Amino acid sequence: MIIRDFAERCHRGLAKFGFVLADETAIVEGHALAVQTVGPVIATVETLARVQRLTTASSFARYDDGKLAGVIAVIPLTLAAMPGLAAGVFDGIEPPIELIARPGDPLVAIYGWGMAGATWRGRGAAVAGALHIHRVLFPELPLYGRAATPGGERALLKRIGARHVPGPGGLVVAPPWSAMQAAA
Repeated sequence: MIIRDFAERCHRGLAKFGFVLADETAIVEGHALAVQTVGPVIATVETLARVQRLTTASSFARYDDGKLAGVIAVIPLTLAAMPGLAAGVFDGIEPPIELIARPGDPLVAIYGWGMAGATWRGRGAAVAGALHIHRVLFPELPLYGRAATPGGERALLKRIGARHVPGPGGLVVAPPWSAMQAAA
């Protein structure tokens, strides 16, 4: 299935969980939160901003009482990304721009780039947003990711239903939700 309205679906769907499109300030704040909660081996602010400009919908922030509560970041991927994903390899620190879908480009997979929360409510909203992306907004697409923490691994494997992709990259994939439901 090829999707062409990624940005529109993300904007509408993540708003239900209090997320807004991250501007430059929110990207800087979200990066600092991710460094604090996930660790320093993550994409740079510059990379996050570049992908946001390319996709118009990769980084989202949630604010509660005027303070950053949670962030979620995803990368829409083109068909060119599939060989690397199938081999278990994708550079989430510096994603190759030629693999990233722009508005109107055919989209064949989503990379769950990251999520973090400053509060329990923010963390819960980030996980709920990730589930919503996979199960409601894009049920026909696989969701790839890589856990940076034990909690992230639990969320990917147990909550989202991902499994390890063979290969050296530590990738996991949650098959398309619609296919998982049809098989059930």
